[in-house]
Amino acid sequence: MVNQRKLLKQGFVPGSFHRQLTVVSSVGLLALALAISLVSSGLLAWRLEGLALTHLGELTGQFARESAFVFLAGSRDSARERAAQLAVFPGVRQAALLKPDAKVWVTSTDSGPWPGGFTSREWQAHPALAGEDVAYWFFAAPVRSGTTGSPLAVPGEAQLLGYVVVAWRKAPLAQLRSWLFGLNGSIALVLAVGIFMALHAFLHRLTEPLNSLAGVMQRMQAGETHVRASVAGPAEIRDIGQVFNRLMEQLEQHRIVLESAVTIRTQELREARDAALTATRYKSEFMAAMTHEMRTPLQSIIGYIQTSRKELRFLKEDVDPETFDNLTDYLRVALKASDELLLRINQVLELAALEAGKREVVLAPVDLAVVLDQIISIVKPLAESNRNRLDVIRQGLPRVEMDEDKLRQIVRNLLDNACKFTHDGAVRLQVRGTTDMLLIEVVDSGIGIPENQLQAIFEPFRQVDMSDTRRHGGTGLGLAITKNVCQLLGGTLTVESTLGRGSRFRVRVPLPVRSAVSDGSGAREPPDAAVM
Repeated sequence: MVNQRKLLKQGFVPGSFHRQLTVVSSVGLLALALAISLVSSGLLAWRLEGLALTHLGELTGQFARESAFVFLAGSRDSARERAAQLAVFPGVRQAALLKPDAKVWVTSTDSGPWPGGFTSREWQAHPALAGEDVAYWFFAAPVRSGTTGSPLAVPGEAQLLGYVVVAWRKAPLAQLRSWLFGLNGSIALVLAVGIFMALHAFLHRLTEPLNSLAGVMQRMQAGETHVRASVAGPAEIRDIGQVFNRLMEQLEQHRIVLESAVTIRTQELREARDAALTATRYKSEFMAAMTHEMRTPLQSIIGYIQTSRKELRFLKEDVDPETFDNLTDYLRVALKASDELLLRINQVLELAALEAGKREVVLAPVDLAVVLDQIISIVKPLAESNRNRLDVIRQGLPRVEMDEDKLRQIVRNLLDNACKFTHDGAVRLQVRGTTDMLLIEVVDSGIGIPENQLQAIFEPFRQVDMSDTRRHGGTGLGLAITKNVCQLLGGTLTVESTLGRGSRFRVRVPLPVRSAVSDGSGAREPPDAAVM
């Protein structure tokens, strides 16, 4: 039963309002017509059956009065002839004449055995229904001598002569019932069809404005503008149409205002973008020009300092030893500061070139062991100055197809950064080359990076400590350049760090090198690992 209700509910939900009303009204009208037909047919059948029983009782009484002469004559042949006459009466199946003691005297011929055992005794006093079965009613009536009007009858005395029993057929009444049921059903169906047509017209008039409103909404959903609903139908639907039209007018006004604001804002953003691009271009050009102009005289200064150190060795015997040592220290400090300044200028130039898209990837076979040894020889003094242990692990392929200069930049910047921010700790470089991935990982036990600064450290000129009293120097360009170089190679640079416990920088470059970014997660660690 629950499943039937669910199916019925699912069948009604998707349909339109007009369809639902039509289905419900049709089912209701059919049920009403059937109920009216059944009730009216039942009442008529019940009433007809009552009238028929009364009429049949009267006929049986009439037969009894007309049969008094037969009982008075006492002739069995006359009685048998009378029973045959009664049996041919329309609607009679068989007839019998009973003696005063209710025993069968004669019956109509070919009538079969006469039923007995009538439970009712009312028929012994006056015409009444004595019994019935599926096909017949059995009416009986007493025959008295005083009811004939015969001159042989004793005046003032009604003598019981016997009984007349008639079996009336039920079939004619059943046929009449069927005919009445069909007639009532036809009348009820015609009335239901008439009412349904009128109701259908009324529902169409009621739902047509709703369908029109739904069509307007669908057109509006499809993107059509300036649509309006027709104001027609009942008062409530007209109110809905008027409210909808007012809402559409307000929406169109808001749309016009919003489109105007969006146009203005888009123009402002476009101008701001153009201004930002122009400023960025000017900044890059200015940085490139200024750093180039600064690098030229700085290289000359470095050259003079290096020449002065060489010539100072020839004057060692002619100069006071203390003065010689001081001059040597001064030249060493000046050369170191000049190299540091040249490195910063080169970083600014590199960042400007990367932002301008003026760096290209030049691929060539690279021997990882040779490149790593050269980088370690450069970085090792910085690690030793901070009392750090520097470990290098190389795994996988010994040679890869790579841009050697950019590989040097990545490894050098990450190692410089790790050694600079680690004191009395360890720095580990791990390089793993496979056929489809180059993985570079630098792990240190330094000061670590706060979680809220993990993304900011890759911005140009940005460091964790931006105060004037910071302990560690630098311009904040190393990680920004490293990330740009990784992206140029189609790779990624990620960092994991815990404040006070150290950091882990991981570079993944898909092989062969391409410009698209790849996560390189499919790299597999080779079984043979060599520790350098």
